[in-house]
Amino acid sequence: MKKFVLLGALVFVDCAFFMFRGDVFRDFWEKCLVVSVPMDHADALIVLGGEPLARPQEAARLYGQGIAPLVFVSGIGDHGENRRILLRNGVPDTAIHIEPGSFSTFTNALFLRPILRAAHVRTALIVTSPFHTRRALATFRRVMPGIRFGVIDASIGWWRRPEGQGDVNRFAALEFVKTAEYWLCYGIMPFGYPLESGVVERIRAAGLRRVPGDSPKSLRPSV
Repeated sequence: MKKFVLLGALVFVDCAFFMFRGDVFRDFWEKCLVVSVPMDHADALIVLGGEPLARPQEAARLYGQGIAPLVFVSGIGDHGENRRILLRNGVPDTAIHIEPGSFSTFTNALFLRPILRAAHVRTALIVTSPFHTRRALATFRRVMPGIRFGVIDASIGWWRRPEGQGDVNRFAALEFVKTAEYWLCYGIMPFGYPLESGVVERIRAAGLRRVPGDSPKSLRPSV
């Protein structure tokens, strides 16, 4: 069954380039892929590799606002550039922690797990590209259920311009394939888990007996 889902995602991407144009496809993927779980305060910010422009700049802005005292940079290849941008934007070197070996969203979470535990992180805000927010949040919640994660998106200015819309739409189309891949390989299906970790428990504690989407699958991605 999962193989058919992955195949369907591939077919969808092929069709998207021909059937969807500009704003139509953008509106579609923004509704499907983008989630926002901001935090007023967290123990740490997490900058995921793969886009060393908007992500570190947004993390530096959040650090400057006092959202978190630590910034963890994860990912092979661009961690050095992410660190340099953080430093240029006012984040002190003592607040920056590098995880240089991960090569995917899943390994971002897996390799960061012992580092965050050693730093006694209990809450963390992920900073990533808008089309990546849903899968990133679901992956980190699955790998580290003991930590409460939020997520916020960071967009390159080029993507907001008409000339850059084709680029961001292409990345978003590929994200549907990656989402299917994560279900197939890791059992992580982000679309089934819209609630923030702990929301159901807090609602129950308030005395409500039933929560929309309240099921074991709605609380946390399963693998």
